[in-house]
Amino acid sequence: MTHFKSSGQGGFTLVEMMIALTLGLVILLVIGTVFVSSSQTFRIQEDNARIQESGRFALEIIGRSIKQAGHADIPFTGFKVAFSGVPINGVDGGAGIPDTLTVQYDGVIGESDCEGTNVTVVTAPDSIIQNHFNVDAANAQLRCDGEINVIPPVPGAAPSGIVLADNVEDLQILYGIDTIGDQSANQYVVTPADWDQVVTARVCVLVRSDKTNTATVGNNYRDCNGAMAVVPADGRLRRAFTATFNLRNRINILP
Repeated sequence: MTHFKSSGQGGFTLVEMMIALTLGLVILLVIGTVFVSSSQTFRIQEDNARIQESGRFALEIIGRSIKQAGHADIPFTGFKVAFSGVPINGVDGGAGIPDTLTVQYDGVIGESDCEGTNVTVVTAPDSIIQNHFNVDAANAQLRCDGEINVIPPVPGAAPSGIVLADNVEDLQILYGIDTIGDQSANQYVVTPADWDQVVTARVCVLVRSDKTNTATVGNNYRDCNGAMAVVPADGRLRRAFTATFNLRNRINILP
C-alpha cells in the first residue's frame, strides 16, 4: 500500500497582515504629503512668476509714457519751439486709494496711445497723445485711457480706458521736483506745487496673485507706501514693484 504525505499550506498571520497594512498606509501618507508639498511649491512659484511678469509689464508701459512726457515734435517748417500741452499731471488718491497719472506728448506718425490708436496723417498735425493711467480698485485692474487730439479732454473719473493688467491693486506715484535748477530731483512729493519742476516720477504698483489661499493668512507684505501690511483673508500673494523714471524732455544741455 502506498502512503501519501500531505504538506500544510503556509500563509500570513493576522499580526503580519496588520503590520503590512500599517506600513502601506505610512508609505501612502508620505507619498501624499510629498505630492501636496510639491504641488504647493509649484503653485507658489507659478504665482510669483505671474506677479513679476505683471509688475514689470505695468512699470514698462507707464515708464515709457513718462519718458516721452513733454516731447515736442519740432517741424522743419513753421514756428514751434516747445511742447504746448501739459507734460505730466496726476491726482493723489489719499490713504489707501490709488493715484492717477496723466502724461502728454506730441503725436508722431506711427506712434500710438496706450489703447493702440495710431497717429495718422489726418491726426498728426498739432496732435497730442494723452495717456491717463488709473486703477479699478474694485476689480484690481490697471487701466489706461488714451486720447489723440489737439487739446485732449480732461480725463474722467476712474476707472476709465482699457485694461492693461489684471490683479493690480494699487498705483502710487511720488514726483521728484527740482527746486534749485540743477535738473536733478532734490525732493519727492505726492502733489507738486509747480508741475513744471517735476523731473522724475517714482512709480509703484501693487500686484496680487490670481489664485487665492496661497499666502499664509496673518503674514506680512510691504505695500507701496513702504509699510508692512497683513495678508488679507483671501490668502493671495502680494508684491510691490517700484521704479523711478526721468522726464527726458525736461533735461537740456545747460549746466
